Amino acid sequence: MKPTTLFAALLGVAIGASGAIYYAKNVPVPTSGPVSTPSTVDAAQTLVLGQSVSGELTSKSFLNLSDGVRSSLFDVKAEAGQLIKISVTGPLRPQITVLRNGELVTRTQRCEDCPESETKGQATTLGFKADFNDTYQVVISGFNTSSFGPFQIMADTLKAYTGEPLTPDQTIHDWALGGQKRYRLNIDKDGLYSLAMKAEQNSLDAYLKLMDRRGMELASDDDNGGGTDARLQVYLKAGEYIVQASSAMGSQNFQGGFSLQIKPEEMTGEVELKNGDSLVLDGEGRSGLFTGETQTYSFTLPEPKLVTVLMDAQGFQATMEVDSTSANQYGDEAGQQRVRGVLAAGEHQVKISGANQAGLFALSAVADDVPANAGGGTIRVGEPRQALMLQGITSDSYQLTVRQPGSYIIDMTSPIFDTYLVLRKDGQTVAEDDDSGGDMNARLEVQLEAGDYEVKAMSLGSYEQDMEYELSVKRR
Repeated sequence: MKPTTLFAALLGVAIGASGAIYYAKNVPVPTSGPVSTPSTVDAAQTLVLGQSVSGELTSKSFLNLSDGVRSSLFDVKAEAGQLIKISVTGPLRPQITVLRNGELVTRTQRCEDCPESETKGQATTLGFKADFNDTYQVVISGFNTSSFGPFQIMADTLKAYTGEPLTPDQTIHDWALGGQKRYRLNIDKDGLYSLAMKAEQNSLDAYLKLMDRRGMELASDDDNGGGTDARLQVYLKAGEYIVQASSAMGSQNFQGGFSLQIKPEEMTGEVELKNGDSLVLDGEGRSGLFTGETQTYSFTLPEPKLVTVLMDAQGFQATMEVDSTSANQYGDEAGQQRVRGVLAAGEHQVKISGANQAGLFALSAVADDVPANAGGGTIRVGEPRQALMLQGITSDSYQLTVRQPGSYIIDMTSPIFDTYLVLRKDGQTVAEDDDSGGDMNARLEVQLEAGDYEVKAMSLGSYEQDMEYELSVKRR
């Protein structure tokens, strides 16, 4: 490509062209300006497929007169039908544009709102499909007029998908031109499998869906693969399935290269827990297999105990609750959850549920003696309760019996933490409050009928220590 043609093409791209427009014919080349003319463009460096080339944007690099960014030019020879992936690494925050004879093939999309700290140093990728045996121009540009620095650029070929059914332990590469793409998946053995969809360019927001052979949806995902990539972890029985790849931004934006990887996940050790089993309160973790359907486990307390239940889900996200109390996340992984609280004597249930993914998990439970002044239990009208919200607990539940209808004030105060009150009756919320008691203290002023209520005394933060508070109920 001649320098003047390159300049015209880049000028048209910067103006906001969409589709394939032959800029060299339609955009006049400026004859003067505040900077050097396009004739100063250096000769293009050659990109050899599979090899890395070093480059650098400096104040002497080719200047795009339309937006003032500096650019470097590379040539790569490709054969018709090849899928080409361009990767740029280094501290530069680059834009990538691919042209053929002055015609825009594709380019990366700018992220105006992305903080530089989140993108600088990350690899920028762009894929394109060569429709002709020809030389394509790859232009590496700065993100803005202040973007300079060294970079490494590499062009790789991706093995194109040939249409055969997908099988485990397989990775395919394909190209999207809008709409959705469907693939047959053959599973020959019951087991746990992961399906990952990774875009070959930043602008393609991967969306993955798994269906049975009749087209009924079994599972779907948007961003569990990291960034905007998709990942499913599911338990599949031997048989035929359909995998659908598309974009979370709509079918019209499903443009570009992507990969699909099908992989069996190893299930080491024995699955010890079956749905409906009783839990042993010894603190020892026991493994279970979550297959997408709610699982329930139970345990019985002969007297009130401080109970801690822990779940560690491996490679998928699930929700755990004990009775009606939802678990809090802990540690570095979303799959690690904990419920800790004082539970009354009797039978209790642990439920594990989730969306439509699957995987192994470890579940443990332990019961300790209730510390003195631990929160929870019974609260009586006119009898303030000095209590401790124990480390790792964010909510204490109290039973309140109202014998005379009338107007009542419920106060929760603490010198340490931000309090929150919820009043419930028959499982329904009657009232709730954050700071009506002044400062960070909660207060409810309510009209109550005679009956039994639940008062939830809560903390709006999690603390690694026991915390003092006072709860009181009085009749006006």
